[in-house]
Amino acid sequence: MNIEINDTDNQVNVIVNGDIEMMTIKEFKEKLFDLGQNVDKDVKLDLSNVDYIDSSGVGVLISLMKLQKKKGKTLKIAKVSSQVMNVLQLSSLSDVFNL
Repeated sequence: MNIEINDTDNQVNVIVNGDIEMMTIKEFKEKLFDLGQNVDKDVKLDLSNVDYIDSSGVGVLISLMKLQKKKGKTLKIAKVSSQVMNVLQLSSLSDVFNL
């Protein structure tokens, strides 16, 4: 898994390439929580190059959304692969993330 982080004036853009699962969750969680705790900007997440996300990855997304909300900022998931969309729809989270 590779995570690209691009900081702009208004938001932080995060592009994830690769699967989000047990073997990669530590890096994913550390990078996103670091953003959530240390950056006071909206976060835009691109998951279009993620073929698989497990429940721990979904949990990280929910936690980041809560961190952002506490700061009065947003987490926007701009792009998702069809596989990730299926997982979010099955867990009734596609509406929570406004997909």
